[in-house]
Amino acid sequence: MNRRKFLKNALTLAALTPVAKVSTALAASENSTQASSASVTQKKPRPTAFIYGATMMHLSDLEVQDKVMRCLKTVENNLFHPGTNLIYDYLTSWDSARKFDHLPTPVEISRCLPNPCSWRSGQEDSVINGGVALDMYIHSGNGDMARKIYQGLMACGTVSGIPGFVARSISPRDGKSFYPESSRDQYTHYVYALWHYFHSDLSSKEEKSEIVKLLTDVADFCEKHVTKENNWTLPRADGNPHRSSVCRMWESQAHEIARLPMFYAAAWSVSGNDRYLKCFNRYAYEAAERSMNLYSKSYRSFALMQMTLSCRLIHDLAPDAALKQKYAQVMDLIDEYLNFNLLRAGTNCNTADFSAMMPNWRTIKRAEVITDCGYTLPERPEALQLAFQTIRDCTESIIAALLMPTPRVTLLRRRIFRAVLKTLTPEKHCTFAPLFFPAAWYLAKHRNVKL
Repeated sequence: MNRRKFLKNALTLAALTPVAKVSTALAASENSTQASSASVTQKKPRPTAFIYGATMMHLSDLEVQDKVMRCLKTVENNLFHPGTNLIYDYLTSWDSARKFDHLPTPVEISRCLPNPCSWRSGQEDSVINGGVALDMYIHSGNGDMARKIYQGLMACGTVSGIPGFVARSISPRDGKSFYPESSRDQYTHYVYALWHYFHSDLSSKEEKSEIVKLLTDVADFCEKHVTKENNWTLPRADGNPHRSSVCRMWESQAHEIARLPMFYAAAWSVSGNDRYLKCFNRYAYEAAERSMNLYSKSYRSFALMQMTLSCRLIHDLAPDAALKQKYAQVMDLIDEYLNFNLLRAGTNCNTADFSAMMPNWRTIKRAEVITDCGYTLPERPEALQLAFQTIRDCTESIIAALLMPTPRVTLLRRRIFRAVLKTLTPEKHCTFAPLFFPAAWYLAKHRNVKL
């Protein structure tokens, strides 16, 4: 079955068939002798918001705006650290004096505990969070917060002393300790947000000059290190060999392949240096073709959102009309895949426990092992994982839909956004995920789309 037919059949079944009928049909196909209407009617399914639209009807536009602002205030109060201007991943206590007790000490960071990528440590994704936040503050016109977040991102891009290396985060304990292994995901949000801030009315002349240096440093770093001899991989800050694949910039998967030409395009855009345009042309055409090779499966929402960021930046900057069209076609394909995540969020928001708490990673007895590198991750509690992923499935998919050249927010997608938002009490949620609700909301306002 070809990819588009697979997507059409799967989404039609999920979106158009009531839950009870889906369950009955699946049971009948697996064991028709045991399926009975009585067994279905005995257990009343919970009506999901994306089918019945009830949750959307219970939130007025003012209530949506109020809940979105509560999400923003909660993240700013709980997870933004004024000492580093970074947004950390989660808190482990509602006591403001102890909420960051779990963050690694400089000694733990020097020993790469719990792992060299800082996964599940609480300072894993500050650059991703900051990139999303900077885009949001640009759209909202909040210059004071935009400048603070920009300063945090700039610190992550310079703290190592290695031009072009972007640290995932910086320890608030000493203002300088960081983990040695970054990722293309961090770089993607870093590059897009700095490029966006450069072209906004909020950045100063001095900041624009700094951004030229920051983005050309990234491009130079890529040109030097992303080679066949280095397995197309950005190096660790400590010089030790990579074991994970998260910094591989070429010969990578379809949703990752456009990141490298994106970095060169951004550097060319802010500097005007045609050397970066030549680097861009070296990869952009092949990346467009290979981006169409998404597997017939559900992708994580963050992967599709980051893929959209890279494709949209290239689409806007490509000097060749044919290349623009190719990236527009890639985004058409991404848009189809977003429905998997949105439908999953619409279903899971009815059972997710958004008040689930993350324990201090040092106390967690179970770990996940990443097979390609052997790194161990403290296991996130199952209830928190469901809640965290439900918010991200919804919001990152909506942001990706809004980033398309023509925004793709349908009635169904709006209903899911409101359904998940209604079930969330942001003041009781411990992770950064609610940040993505105001990010989507302000982007929608910027693009004149109702959420």
